[in-house]
Amino acid sequence: MMASSGNERLPLCFGEENLSFLPATDSRSLFAGSSTRDQKFWQVHHNEGSSNQEVQKQMRQINLGKSKCKPINTIIHGRQDNIRDICTNPNSKNVPCKNGQDNCFEGPNPYSVTICQETANSRPGKCRYNCTKVEPVKITVACEKGKPVHLERTRKVIIHDEL
Repeated sequence: MMASSGNERLPLCFGEENLSFLPATDSRSLFAGSSTRDQKFWQVHHNEGSSNQEVQKQMRQINLGKSKCKPINTIIHGRQDNIRDICTNPNSKNVPCKNGQDNCFEGPNPYSVTICQETANSRPGKCRYNCTKVEPVKITVACEKGKPVHLERTRKVIIHDEL
């Protein structure tokens, strides 16, 4: 197994996608009591399943109706309640956000993520991605009202082989 320095920063996810692709009934039932930013976070950055088929389907939904394809996106695989707990877990580490705010937290537990990068032959309506699963990584999220609203960064975790 190849050792990691632990200092690599995996690609970040930015963008203000519109959630108009969600049918109103689905968004009300799935996100009752959630803010729009909270809803967007889950739609863009979470999928418990990690098969290539599931990830590609999610990327198609993210880009549905857009005038340009999202160039890069990171999808976190794990239970939604575990990821949500990053904002309130006393073992999460409060770290500065890139925008200078103080509402970013790195969770104590590692996750598996899939990083999707747009391919050269991609175009709106037919967005195409090369997606790579990476694990284990620590994730840092920006939180509002105890809920994740932005994926700030991911960091590859160092794994030491036991002797």
